[in-house]
Amino acid sequence: MRLKEEVMELLRHNDSDGLERMVVETPAAVRFLQGRLWDEDPEIRCLAAVALGAAAEAHPNLGRELLRRALWALNDESATNGGPVLPAIGEIGRRAPDLAAPFVGPMTAYLWDEGLRPGILAALRRIAETAPELIEDVRDRLLAIEDLNDPGEQADLESLLAVNRESVDGE
Repeated sequence: MRLKEEVMELLRHNDSDGLERMVVETPAAVRFLQGRLWDEDPEIRCLAAVALGAAAEAHPNLGRELLRRALWALNDESATNGGPVLPAIGEIGRRAPDLAAPFVGPMTAYLWDEGLRPGILAALRRIAETAPELIEDVRDRLLAIEDLNDPGEQADLESLLAVNRESVDGE
């Protein structure tokens, strides 16, 4: 079976462990997972993002390249809808915070974009699970967010600001 078919088979069977093993053992599988971030099935998108996080953790150079490309996808000049890469950024940041650290600030530069903001906040929330200190660097940008009409976005923002306060108060 070809690599692409193996990846798709694991995705269809919701085999997160198998996908993680595959990207650790066969990093070339990452290229097939990247495209799945735009899949119409939300479970497949989620599995792909988690597997990309595992790949980045196991292969730091690949992780940096994934983050670089993801950040480019957020840029209007890339002519792509970058929102679907945000869960992967969050998973990479959760699994390999040192890799993600240089990308957190540039990612939050897009908080002004109402279409990207929910995904950015969700990605930051995932990153904050293992590296709340990375949120401190973008605290001013989070505090500047106003007039959130979406309760989910508001909850994510409040969660980030609370985690941030806890990490500062706990030191």
